[in-house]
Amino acid sequence: MKYCLLPVLSLLFMVSAKAADKDSTIYYNLPDSIKAVQFMAEITVTSFNAKKFSRVGIKTDAVSLTLTKYAMSKQRGIQFLFPAYADMPARGLNVNADHRFADMGFKYEWEINETYKLLIAQAADSAGNYSLYSGYVFLPRENKWKLIGTCKIEGRWNTIQQPAFYYYNWGKEEMKVNTGQVWIQRSNGSWKNLKDENLPPPVINLYGHIDSIAQRQKDIKTIEDAVASGKIDVKENEQGVYYTMMKEGTGRQVTVNDTVTVFYKGYLFANDSVFDQTKDKPATFPLKRLIRGWQIGVPLCRVGGKIKLVIPSDLAYSIRTRAAKIPPNSILVFEIEVLEAKALQ
Repeated sequence: MKYCLLPVLSLLFMVSAKAADKDSTIYYNLPDSIKAVQFMAEITVTSFNAKKFSRVGIKTDAVSLTLTKYAMSKQRGIQFLFPAYADMPARGLNVNADHRFADMGFKYEWEINETYKLLIAQAADSAGNYSLYSGYVFLPRENKWKLIGTCKIEGRWNTIQQPAFYYYNWGKEEMKVNTGQVWIQRSNGSWKNLKDENLPPPVINLYGHIDSIAQRQKDIKTIEDAVASGKIDVKENEQGVYYTMMKEGTGRQVTVNDTVTVFYKGYLFANDSVFDQTKDKPATFPLKRLIRGWQIGVPLCRVGGKIKLVIPSDLAYSIRTRAAKIPPNSILVFEIEVLEAKALQ
């Protein structure tokens, strides 16, 4: 079918998928000035009797995220689909990945007349010429977000393009769907309602997600296995942050209320890939503005000292698509030399 740009909608709308019109796409027009990094929409299936394959969800020009009724079974689930050549650096617990069909699927019996929030997040690395795209769903019964998965697409580093709602129905049966709020988040963190509704922006908490406890246990086992095998030299544990003192400091003890000046290097535990580091000049940060792992680990050091921290994902960026070099659920390693610490004024 031919695609067309539709005006931004101001009211809730309902669509039906029928044999005569079994797939459809509704695009939301974005001005060139808007640099979108997240796209979220509320979707409610109000009527559904399809016996064959059907899906409804959101998509961009690169990926899609859908509520799906699988063919050849009565099962339902949530799918994250992406190009066949993409890598899969992360996925949620109990999510199946299929390289043949370039998708990740989570078996979940979504319900009629329940509203699900679907979220696509993107982080680009222009120097590396690639982007990460992640798909998430808010599960109303559990009242928490779920990471479906993350793909890495080479040769693409622009922001989210062509956000759209779409459905596909294979068969003669009918599906009826309501869309609620539709939002994009700009790169500066602000939100824009794509239906011009005068509503407060969404609040998305990806820290207390549905897999957070199980993922923490998985991360701790991974770290402790590496310690036991001698693959990493951290010796101590403070509130879940593993550490070793690389050099003892002689200055005063750092506190969490300090602003610290440091040299540091950060890399992924999984493959030692460096995602951030100081070079010629140190960096200065108020500790309370940094990830929880730094707030726990850096105060173990005295000024002049150097510490290595191994931080489980829940004390780092959790399932957020924080940066292209840091996939969701990443265990992080930091080597930090504290040059100065001042009490926050």
